Amino acid sequence: MITVAETIFRAIKIREIDFVFCVPGESYLATMDSFYGSLQPLLVSARHEEGAGIMAEAYAKASSKTGVCMVTRGPGLTHLTIALHTAKQDSTPLVVFVGQVPTNLRQRESFQELDIVELSRPVTKWAVELNRADRVAEIVDKAFHIANSGRPGPVVISLPEDIDRSSTAQHSVWRSSTLGSPAPSSKGIAKAVAMLEDAERPCIVAGEGLLRANATDKLIHFAECLGIPVFTAWRRFDAFPNKHPLYMGGLNLSSVSNDLSEPLKNADLIIAIGARLDEFTTLSYSSPSTSQKLIHIDQSPEVTGGSWLGADLALVADAGEAMDKLEEALKNSKHAKPSKARQKQIADWCEYYTKRTTPRGNRIGFKDGTIDLEGIYHDILNILTDDASITCDAGDFGSWLIRYYKWNKPRTFFGPTTGAMGYALPAAIAARLARPQAPAIAFAGDGGFAMTMSELETAVRLKLAGLVVLVFNNNNFGTIRRHQNREFPGRAVGTGLGKIDFSAIAKAMGAEGFSVSKNGEFAKTFKAALNSDRPAVIDITLGENSLDPWADNN
Repeated sequence: MITVAETIFRAIKIREIDFVFCVPGESYLATMDSFYGSLQPLLVSARHEEGAGIMAEAYAKASSKTGVCMVTRGPGLTHLTIALHTAKQDSTPLVVFVGQVPTNLRQRESFQELDIVELSRPVTKWAVELNRADRVAEIVDKAFHIANSGRPGPVVISLPEDIDRSSTAQHSVWRSSTLGSPAPSSKGIAKAVAMLEDAERPCIVAGEGLLRANATDKLIHFAECLGIPVFTAWRRFDAFPNKHPLYMGGLNLSSVSNDLSEPLKNADLIIAIGARLDEFTTLSYSSPSTSQKLIHIDQSPEVTGGSWLGADLALVADAGEAMDKLEEALKNSKHAKPSKARQKQIADWCEYYTKRTTPRGNRIGFKDGTIDLEGIYHDILNILTDDASITCDAGDFGSWLIRYYKWNKPRTFFGPTTGAMGYALPAAIAARLARPQAPAIAFAGDGGFAMTMSELETAVRLKLAGLVVLVFNNNNFGTIRRHQNREFPGRAVGTGLGKIDFSAIAKAMGAEGFSVSKNGEFAKTFKAALNSDRPAVIDITLGENSLDPWADNN
């Protein structure tokens, strides 16, 4: 006989998942006990279910494995829904075990009872209750399969307390199946070739599906062979090296207010590779336009068929294999090569992009003594290497990061397409665990960091030296304040925050704490934080009304 809890543990271990994240609860004590004495997988207890869920989601991104999280019933699950929503939007494979009240107490107003399956449906690929011990292996195996197949995403398993403590004799030997990827059809390749040969101004948009297929090198070769400029989808900036002469930038709503999106708007053919055509990636649904043709490549029919405009060609295929087939079919084509005029146009665009996104080094602060963020990012770029894991919350500071930072290696950026605040610190913990060879830098505002700063103790407990949190502190919800000033000038309400000394809080939790109020202090402080023997927080004091990161008058 083997217990249900032991079977769950084996299912995780056989998939070589190194870390499982949780907030403990009495509803799944047996499953927790199955991890006793285990270093692989290691059960990591977070301070809050939101933090645990984000850690599991970011771990999946950083490790290319499945994220696993465990929480308790009722408030445990409701706290977790931010992470579930993030995983659903970001196509992140995640399996979540939620402790449930015993089956004999269901629908009797028992303590913390909640319909886990119904609550989870809108933010998962699959939600199921494990109500029979003899089906545990079947259900858990199916959960991992669904989480990773097609367009990946989160799966929730409701685990009643009595089932968690049960034993089973069936299906106790696990098999970790390998998922195959769909090959492009010959008919689809032929049509794509014809569209590429007819196009004079093609452009590529690369997204999460390309990263998931580990196909960045293939995209580089494909783009170089055909001379096609490349954009990256919203918050998928690391899908293509940002210093490459064919890189045109990462798509975001800020691109609407500047001219860096011109190569995309100028295109007569857009090739979306592993990219969801969401609001930000399409520049508020303006591109592709009705005058632009679209080839949409993804391993999931849900993605290729889910475009707001519809694709001229939906190619359901592994991103890497599709590019290999296209490149082979086009290798002798003269029609698919860019003209000299087109090559010069692309070179000019790249030069302009580089100029607009390279911070000047002479920024020493504003006349009122407040910090100039352009100078801060100049220092960051000069100090960090390409290996660094970068995590990011939502906020104006993130727009500065998007403008100036250059990602040159895949799987080095971790930020939710949902714009969820509180993401940066838990994600940095996961990235530091999954990528121990590289430092992890969390970019957060004072509003977002305060939402999950309790997880700093988790980082301390795990001894995660090389994890640095940059808190851009302006004592308000800066992005919303900016919207407020535009829509209701002079009527700021509800966006102001009190001042918090985050460096003191860091020290109280056992981390290193620093404060920076002048540009000249930052570089030395940042190096000290990176070299510390413990996690570190740098509290960066900003003016309450800092400038727009894309403004050219600063």
